[in-house]
Amino acid sequence: MSAFALLLVLTALDGGVEPGVITTFSSPAKAWAAIDLSHTDVLAVGEYHERLGAPKVRSALAHFTRELLPVITPRPTSLVVETWMTKGTCGQVERTATAAVARATERPQSTEDEVTTLLDRTFAMGVKNHILVVGCDDYRALLDDAGELDPEASLLLVRRKVEARAVQARDDEEAAVEGKLLLLYGGAVHADLAPPAQWAPYSFGPSLSLAVGGRYTEVELLVPEYVEGDEDLSKEPAFAPALALARSGKTVLVHPRPRVWWLLFAATPRRAR
Repeated sequence: MSAFALLLVLTALDGGVEPGVITTFSSPAKAWAAIDLSHTDVLAVGEYHERLGAPKVRSALAHFTRELLPVITPRPTSLVVETWMTKGTCGQVERTATAAVARATERPQSTEDEVTTLLDRTFAMGVKNHILVVGCDDYRALLDDAGELDPEASLLLVRRKVEARAVQARDDEEAAVEGKLLLLYGGAVHADLAPPAQWAPYSFGPSLSLAVGGRYTEVELLVPEYVEGDEDLSKEPAFAPALALARSGKTVLVHPRPRVWWLLFAATPRRAR
């Protein structure tokens, strides 16, 4: 069946070709409520980051904080966010690495503000917040010989830091154990439960899932304007029809495989950008 024909079927049924595969909703909160979080000790939420020059639409992080976080059930007991604070204690190497990260990631200033808002909201909910702790040796490891960010080193650092914090939370029985939900928020690559071969070294999904006996759920938050043309997503059979539905103004939930969900937000009408 062609993608166009499949789209017609999806639109007509307003619920997907098969139950739980592709479903449309009137709001992100309603789509989130349909995600099965039973038997979940680790909820890994991944996003495709906003970048400088991207269309001015609500980011995945802003959607999550405002619309999804209030309806997460069960409530998380701990949160690990893929970010860190600079302290100025590592001298020039810290300044160089920080500048290199900023150039490579091309994230707008608003992203930092949105992370702060997320941490404030979760703290008010009684959640124990964690960010990554990056030391002087870590900053040195992030740089190549030219003083630019080594992308592989950066991805490996984030995976290692988030995974270590998650394992510690489980060992301390703070979260990631039955009855206590650990929420992880960061990049889509790291949360991936079944990553493509080229991204597998940077994903903590498989190892954390094993550590918690499979009680791991991955949810990817997709802003249509940010993911159009993404090579990895375009290889997924459900992506093209789901993206078309999101472009038409629908919130779309895709369940491509066990323990994995995609939530596509409705595209922002051009006149509203």
